[in-house]
Amino acid sequence: MDRYLRDKALALVPLLSNQHAYQAGKLAETAHQLVWVEKSLDQQEMALGVFLDIEGAFNNTCYNTVCDALVKHSSEYTIVLWIRATLEGCVAVATLGGSSARLVISRVCLQVGVLSPLLWCLLVDDLLSRLSESGVFILGYADDICLLAVGKFPNMVSGLMQ
Repeated sequence: MDRYLRDKALALVPLLSNQHAYQAGKLAETAHQLVWVEKSLDQQEMALGVFLDIEGAFNNTCYNTVCDALVKHSSEYTIVLWIRATLEGCVAVATLGGSSARLVISRVCLQVGVLSPLLWCLLVDDLLSRLSESGVFILGYADDICLLAVGKFPNMVSGLMQ
C-alpha cells in the first residue's frame, strides 16, 4: 500500500515541496531552510516566526479525514475503501478482573502504524498548501509546522501572520 501511494497517487498529486517528513531524499536536516531569517536581517527587514507542534496528531486523526486526503491525492476508489475498512474496523477491548469493555475507535491513525506517517503527510498537505497561499513561508515536518513572515514594517509582518 505504501508503494502504491508513493508511486501512483503521489506521482499524480505530489506533496507540497516544503513538507519534509517521510519522503525519500528529505530528512530533518533538509527542513532547516530558515535562512530567510538571516536574509531578512541582512536586508534590514523583520521576521516573525510561529512554530506549531500538533499534539496527538497521529492518534487524534479521524479516518474520514484520512480518506478525504486520499481522494484529494487521486488514490483509486478501491484503495480508499480498503484503507477505510481497515481503519473503521478497529476495536479496543479492555479487561480488568471479570469485567470487560469494548470500544469502537474512530480516531485511528496510530503513530505506530506502518502507513500512519504517509497518511498523516497526505492529510496535513492540504493545511500546508492553504497556509502557503497566505503569503508566509511554510515548512512542515510531520506534525511540526513553521510559519515565517518577513517584511519591512511591523504591521505588515504581523498582518501576514494573522
